[in-house]
Amino acid sequence: MRIVIGGGGEISLQFARELSADYDVVVIEDDPEILRPFEALDVQIARGKPTHIATLQGLELSARDKFVACSDSDEQNILACMAAKRLGEEGLFTFCFVSKEEYYKSFRRETDDDIFDIDKVIWPQQRLANEIALIAREPEAIDVEHFAGGKIDLMEYRIDEDSSLVGKRVTEAGLPKRVLAVALISNGRVSIPRADTLFDPGDKVIFMGEHEPLTKFARSVFQKGKTKVNTVTVIGGGTVGVMVAKELQHDKGVELKLIEVDQERCGEIASELDCMVLYGNGSDLSLLREEEIAKSDVLVSVTSDDEKNLLGSLLAKQMGIPKIITRVNNPTNIGLFEGVGIDVAINALSTAVDVVQTMLRAPKASILATLEQGKAAVIEIEVPEDWPVGKKVKDLDKVPGAIVGAVVSEKRKIVPHGDDLLEPGDHLLVVATKDAKKKVEKYFG
Repeated sequence: MRIVIGGGGEISLQFARELSADYDVVVIEDDPEILRPFEALDVQIARGKPTHIATLQGLELSARDKFVACSDSDEQNILACMAAKRLGEEGLFTFCFVSKEEYYKSFRRETDDDIFDIDKVIWPQQRLANEIALIAREPEAIDVEHFAGGKIDLMEYRIDEDSSLVGKRVTEAGLPKRVLAVALISNGRVSIPRADTLFDPGDKVIFMGEHEPLTKFARSVFQKGKTKVNTVTVIGGGTVGVMVAKELQHDKGVELKLIEVDQERCGEIASELDCMVLYGNGSDLSLLREEEIAKSDVLVSVTSDDEKNLLGSLLAKQMGIPKIITRVNNPTNIGLFEGVGIDVAINALSTAVDVVQTMLRAPKASILATLEQGKAAVIEIEVPEDWPVGKKVKDLDKVPGAIVGAVVSEKRKIVPHGDDLLEPGDHLLVVATKDAKKKVEKYFG
């Protein structure tokens, strides 16, 4: 299979780095400066524009190819996908990245006979905003995901020095029935905990469980009696900031403030949102003090400028705001943000890139969530019809670096025990490290 990437840029570079080891990768771009980082990679360069007929015809796109349009221009991506569909063989699959809501709603494929015929439209900003809103709602949590209609939750916490978990093994942690420790992050490395795994200060641990027992456990161990977020401040009134505010503005009892540096934009936002919209710079200490931002339970900084996000977040940290969630536009900066103590540093592209990669490798598998900037993921896999009778959850132990976090079917939605049987048609939510993902997909293939 050949992966044809339409347009250079940061997303294209991420794809090229990740995919070139396993596939033949072609990058379409005509700007020499944009192409420079690609020269060190094992990829083919097609000089030209991904919307030009001659360029696409020269590639002789086949039904086995996958076409990924991910330039910085929504319009170019849409036109490139349409042109590739028209000029390539029937069966060519196209992915189109967009940054604007109107394009996402207009061009995402609703039916098989959709006139625009773009197979998969991806809107990274929407994924980012949804993820931030989930994390903002839970006190102390640094990652939150909901699965199976809210019946299964995933929550990540950092273990403080005074945590009751310090020095205990997994079997001594008092985990309720139907709650699992599915990942441990220590010194930047992700592993799957075992029964004798020790919890140390500074580690991060990810739990998956049925909603009620996991919520009760989290409140008793990590939230220290605080069950609700009451005040959230959002810095940045762009697409992501407004979407985060829209997600949170109707939460009962939540006081929401949004800070935007452009006065005209403030007026536009005020007409869209039912919250306090403040005109000013999110890194202006006098503004933050005047508006009593220090009383916020959560501060979310989501401007398009990493330096502004970092400065605003550091000021918030000095002011004692308990949780800080920061957008990192350049993924190479994530380590810097975490190194200076930012609680949650999120890049908009990581999840979107991983979604495409999984669809390329395993059409029957899908990424539900990425963890730790792609170092691990929650993969949904359907148990095949020819699955051997009597095979149990614990049989997946043969795949190091993976654990079944939940089993979902029409009959049951559970966090399993090792002796639970797996049946054809079950949907497994598997937490797997980056190195184990391919093995998991192959195991159920």
